[in-house]
Amino acid sequence: MKIILLAIRTLLRFRLYTAINILGLALSLACCILIFRYVYSEMTTDHFIPEVDRVCYTVMEDEVTHQKRLYGLLPEYGYTPNPLEDPAVEIVSTLFQSDKDQITVDSKLYNVASLAADTNYLKIVPIPILKTSRNKLLENPQDAIISEDLSRLVFGKEDPIGQQITTSMGKIVTVVAVMGKPDTRFSMPFDLLISNESANYRKYSMPHSLVKLHKGHSAASVNKEYEAFRKMSNFTNRLRICFYPLQKLYFDQQVVTYLDKRLVGNYTHVLILIAIAVLIMLVGLFNFINVYTVLIQKRAREFGMKKVFGANTRQMAVQLYTENLCMTLVALFLAWVFIETGTLLVNTFLMIRIPSHFLFDASLSVGILFLLPFITAIYPFFQYNYSSPVTSLKKIGRGGESTISRKVFLCLQYIITLALTIVSIYSIHQLNFMLNTDLGYETDNIIKISPIEGPRGSDMSMWNKYNLIVRQLDRNLKNTPSLIKLHSYSPGPISRLGQNCWAHIPGKEWTSIGTQVSNQNSFRILGIEAIEGRLWNDSIDNDMDLSIVINESAKRELGITNINETPVILDRLLVYSPQTKEQPAPRYQVIGVIKDMCTQHLSKGYEPMIFFYYKEGFSSGLLVSIVPDKKQEAIDFLRKIYNESCGNELPYTFLKDEVLSIYKEDKQLVSVASLFAIIAILISAMGLFSLSLFDIQQRFHEISIRKINGATTKAIWQMLFIKYSQLYGIACLVGLPLSWLAITLYMVDFAYKAHIAWWIFAIAILLTGGISFLTLIWQIRKAARTNPVEIIRSE
Repeated sequence: MKIILLAIRTLLRFRLYTAINILGLALSLACCILIFRYVYSEMTTDHFIPEVDRVCYTVMEDEVTHQKRLYGLLPEYGYTPNPLEDPAVEIVSTLFQSDKDQITVDSKLYNVASLAADTNYLKIVPIPILKTSRNKLLENPQDAIISEDLSRLVFGKEDPIGQQITTSMGKIVTVVAVMGKPDTRFSMPFDLLISNESANYRKYSMPHSLVKLHKGHSAASVNKEYEAFRKMSNFTNRLRICFYPLQKLYFDQQVVTYLDKRLVGNYTHVLILIAIAVLIMLVGLFNFINVYTVLIQKRAREFGMKKVFGANTRQMAVQLYTENLCMTLVALFLAWVFIETGTLLVNTFLMIRIPSHFLFDASLSVGILFLLPFITAIYPFFQYNYSSPVTSLKKIGRGGESTISRKVFLCLQYIITLALTIVSIYSIHQLNFMLNTDLGYETDNIIKISPIEGPRGSDMSMWNKYNLIVRQLDRNLKNTPSLIKLHSYSPGPISRLGQNCWAHIPGKEWTSIGTQVSNQNSFRILGIEAIEGRLWNDSIDNDMDLSIVINESAKRELGITNINETPVILDRLLVYSPQTKEQPAPRYQVIGVIKDMCTQHLSKGYEPMIFFYYKEGFSSGLLVSIVPDKKQEAIDFLRKIYNESCGNELPYTFLKDEVLSIYKEDKQLVSVASLFAIIAILISAMGLFSLSLFDIQQRFHEISIRKINGATTKAIWQMLFIKYSQLYGIACLVGLPLSWLAITLYMVDFAYKAHIAWWIFAIAILLTGGISFLTLIWQIRKAARTNPVEIIRSE
C-alpha cells in the first residue's frame, strides 16, 4: 500500500506530464480495444457451437471450374464411396435451407429464412430456446420453432406457442418453441426451423449435409480418402464431395451457398484493421514511454539519492512498475469511458457494430492493466537502474543519452502518424475515385424491391395465391403512371440471380462468364443502349429462345468478332421449364452487345456478363422507376399495395444506395483510418508539447543569457525550432516512401485505382506537422518573450 501511495504522490507532483501521458494512452487504448472487440466478434463467429472445429458442411467441387458450392448427399444419389459413411463421422444432419422462403398466416404472406432439418441438427447446433411446450424438438413433423423477431412480426404481443403457420410447401405446422439469439454471431441464420419430414423437401430443394467428426479427426485428414473426382448424373463435369470446416466457411467468399443472408467475413479486412490498431497502439506507447522518460529525468536527483542510500534493483523495479500501473489503470478507465460514451459514433461514423462479450472485455482489460506497465517500465528501468548514482545526479538539468532516446521515440511516432495520415487521405481519394466512376447505367429515382419467392412445392392452392398476388401487384403498378414510370421483374445490376456459367465459341477454350436476368423494361429503366445489334423486344422475344445479350468484356473474353455468325456454347441452359429439352451444350445466339457496366466492386474490374431474357416472375425481384418529384408518394403507394398481401415491411432500397453498399467495407476502413490518423496526430502533438516544454524549461537559463548578450527573438526561434524541424524532416524522409510502398503493395491487384498524387503527401505533411508544431510555436513564442532578468532571479 505504501508503494502505491508513494507512486500516486510522485505522479501528482508532475500533474501536467502525468495528465498528458494518461490521456494519450487512453486514446490509443480506446482505439485498440474497439478494434480488438470487433476482431474477436469476427473470429468467434459460430463459436457458440460446441467443438465447432469438428463441424463441417459437405461441399461439391467441379473438376474443370474448381468452383465449390454447398451440396448435401442423399442415399438415393448413389454417390460412392460416400464420405458421410466414413468412420470419422460422429453425427450427420440433412438440411434444406432457404433464405427466400415464405409462410402464410391469416391469408398474409411473410418472407422468411427457413431451415428444414432433422433432430440431429439441434445436437450439432444448440440453438438457444427461450420458451417451449415440448421436451424434444423436431420429433413431431408438424412442429415449428420460430425466432423472437419473427414472433413479434407475425403475432405481435400474442403468445406464439400453439399458433399455426402454413409453409411454402402447403403444410400446416404448429409453433412449439421460440428461439433466442446465440452468444456469438451465427453465419447461417434462419427465422423458421421445421422438420424435414413435414413435406417432401427432397423433391423440390437442394440438400445440405452438416456433419460432426469424432475427436482426433479433421476435415483435411478425412478428405484425403475422397480426393478422386467422379461422374454424377445430371452434371456435365466430374465432381467430388468433400468436407469443409464451418470455421473456414465464414471467411471464404468463393464457396457458393445460394443464401443471401449468410454472413461472410473478409479476412483481409480484419488484418488491415488489426494493422491500424497496432500502429495507433505503437504511437500511444512511444508517446507514453517518451513522456515518462521526461518524468524520470526530472526526478534524476531522487533516483540518484535512492541508490546512494542503498535502493536495490527490486525496489527500483517495483516503484517504476507501480507508477506505470497507476497511470495505466486511470488510462484504461478513461478508455472504457470513451468507448461507452462513443458507441453512437462507432455505430454511425465507423459503421462497426460490436456486440458486448463480458469475458473477453474483462480478460483484455486485465491483460492490458498488468502487461502494459511491464512493457512501458522496461526502458526507464534499464536506463536508470544500471547507471551509477553519480551519473544519475549528473543528468540533472541535462539531456544526455535520454535526449537521443526521446528523439528516436518522437521520430518513430511521427513516422507512424504520417503513414496513417497518408493512407487515410489516399483511401478517401480511392473511394471517391470508385464512387465517381461511370457505372454504365442510371441510378436516379430507381427503387429495387426484394423478391417474393414462389412456393417450393406442388400445392396448386399455394401457387394460385402467389400468382394472384403477383398479378394484382402488376396491375397496380401499370395503372399508376402518375407515380410509376416503368417497372421490371429483374434483380438489378448489382444483384446476381444465379452464378457464373461456363461458355466458349467454337475453337476456343471454356471461360467463366457471369449471368443475369434481363428484359426490355429492365434495360429501359437503367438507360442501357446497344452498341452493336439490338436489345430485348417483348413483342418478339421470349424466355425459351436461345438468345443472349453480352457486354464488351464478355465479347473480348470469348473472342467474338462477329456476333451474327458466332454462336456461344454454354455448359447449361439459362432458363428451364417443363417444355424445355435438356441439352448438354446449348448454343446461344448473341443478338446485341452493351457497354461494360458495374456489377461488382470496381477493384475487380468490369465483369464479363451474359444477359438472358426472363420477363415474368416476382422471384427475380422488382425494379421500379418512379416520377422524380413524387418520390415519397411513390414509396407510400408501393408500401400500401405490398402490405395488402404481405405481412413484412416493404423490403426496398434505392438503386443508388445499393451500389454504394458494395463499398461498405471500404467506407469502414476509410472512417477507421481517418479517425485513428486524427487521434495519432493529437497524441503526437501532446507528446511534442511535453518534450518541448521540458526542453525549453531546461534551457531557460541559456535563453536568458543569450538575450542579455543581444540575441534577437529570431535567433531564439531558430535555436529552439530547428531541432524538432529536423526530427520531423527525418520522419518525412522515412514515412513517405514507406507509405507509398504500403499503398502500392495493397493496390497491386486493383483493376481500377486512383493515382498516388503528390498532393496526398503534401496534405499529410502540412496537416500532421501543422497541428503538432502549433504547440511548439506557442511555447517558443512564450520563451522568447520571457524577461531574462526574472528567470535569472528565480534561479
